[in-house]
Amino acid sequence: MDIDIILEPDLTPTEIKELGVVAEDYGIRALWTSNYFSHWDGFLSLAPLAEATSKLKFGPLAVSPLEMHPLKIANALLTLNELSNGRAQIAVGAGEGNITAMGLKVPEKIVLAVRESIEIILAACNNQLQDPYHGEIFSVNFPCDYAWAKSSRPIVYGTAYRHMMMRMEGRVADGVYIGATPPEIIDSAIENIKIGISRRVKADQNVHINSFWAWHIKRDREEAYRESRRELAWRARKLESELLSLYLNPQECKLVEDNFQSFVDAWFDRSGNIKNIPGKLANRLCEVLTSTGGLEDLDEEIERFKRFEEAGQTQLSLRLHDDPMEALTIIGEHVLPAFTQ
Repeated sequence: MDIDIILEPDLTPTEIKELGVVAEDYGIRALWTSNYFSHWDGFLSLAPLAEATSKLKFGPLAVSPLEMHPLKIANALLTLNELSNGRAQIAVGAGEGNITAMGLKVPEKIVLAVRESIEIILAACNNQLQDPYHGEIFSVNFPCDYAWAKSSRPIVYGTAYRHMMMRMEGRVADGVYIGATPPEIIDSAIENIKIGISRRVKADQNVHINSFWAWHIKRDREEAYRESRRELAWRARKLESELLSLYLNPQECKLVEDNFQSFVDAWFDRSGNIKNIPGKLANRLCEVLTSTGGLEDLDEEIERFKRFEEAGQTQLSLRLHDDPMEALTIIGEHVLPAFTQ
């Protein structure tokens, strides 16, 4: 299983380049930029990295066709791919924060919308848009020639939290990017991806299976938990009781559900202090839904990652937060050796 990293959206292109150069030296497979609202552009921020590296793959995570038409996504992706001699990739998803921030309307058939967008992007990457594409949600009305794209084509992932989306993406995309799914339920996710893979037109094509996993391992253990608590609002499908019940009793699940806004507030104020939630309960969520702790917890986290690998994942993406260079150093020196032997 390969290891990727995901960066915060507020890093400058220069900072991304510096991290990417180190990541490539360690043997990280790919670097992902976070596509958030009112932050650095996920595509443009990678241009300096394209020139500074030669092996590292990279791309934005995740881009929604509801915020950017699939044809324009394809143009940006292929431009980045040419700049990097064939090392670009992208994760395409329904979109959440950006869609809410822009007040965009979400179609009822969201799986269809993502499927059509992936089909258009892949058609562009394969220079197969000479004929118009007429979808139910997205269309390309003029013939498009991508003969200018000379490099090997980029990798197109679809992002998914739900099984229907996973099956669709397993059938049409180059890879499926599973969102924040604990190892306790990873088997059912991969089973649904494989159902989609079994329905592919080209059954022999290798399909990447990646997943998002939050990394909060630090030399300062107390700071690691504070950082992890701050981010809990977005873990495990936004702390759904269906998933929390794997770890908490019914009373604890209800307490979390009733106080979800407190988790959101802790993210916006960056404090890590979650009102009305006992610290021990919040820390337990950190431990089961993320990698949180000190250097003494590394062996346990590596064993957790091996459970992802045993389930059938081909890649695992670790989301870095504060002091990403320190996090990258720990991953490069302690985690990567366990997966490259």
